[in-house]
Amino acid sequence: MNETIIEFDNKKRLKLALFGLLLTIAALAFAYYIFFVAEKIRIFPGALMLTLGGLGCYCLIGGVKSLFVKDRTGLILNANGIRYNGTPVGIKAGTVKWTAIKSVSTGMAHGIHFVFLKLHHPENYMQQFSPQVQQHVLENGIAVSADQLSLDFNTLKKLIEEYYERYKGQ
Repeated sequence: MNETIIEFDNKKRLKLALFGLLLTIAALAFAYYIFFVAEKIRIFPGALMLTLGGLGCYCLIGGVKSLFVKDRTGLILNANGIRYNGTPVGIKAGTVKWTAIKSVSTGMAHGIHFVFLKLHHPENYMQQFSPQVQQHVLENGIAVSADQLSLDFNTLKKLIEEYYERYKGQ
């Protein structure tokens, strides 16, 4: 158990791109109807649909861009620590040493299961985060999810716990 590298799952990333495409088409179609077909133009619903269209474009671009990234490494577990590339927080935090982790717990947020890595000294990892993200990391720790990875949540949890138990004292 020297090093485990888990790659991103392209099928899951393709779903994000397709969701973005559907959201964009639906929102822009409704915005077109509201501004050009409806007899009475309503600004708030039109603005809302344009905003949803923009969000859909963001998801679409992000999903397509992530499909063509050469480095597909999503999670690295080794004796040095854990590196999670699935979120901006994980990318900015870099490799978190096992000795810096106070506890490993699980939780659920927005319908997604997470493994939370509570840190002894979170300030060492969060200088570059916004104040809201810093508060989240202080309260919950760094969140790791199997949402984009090529394994399920229970396997992810088991792997992280095994590595943590093995290397936390080194």
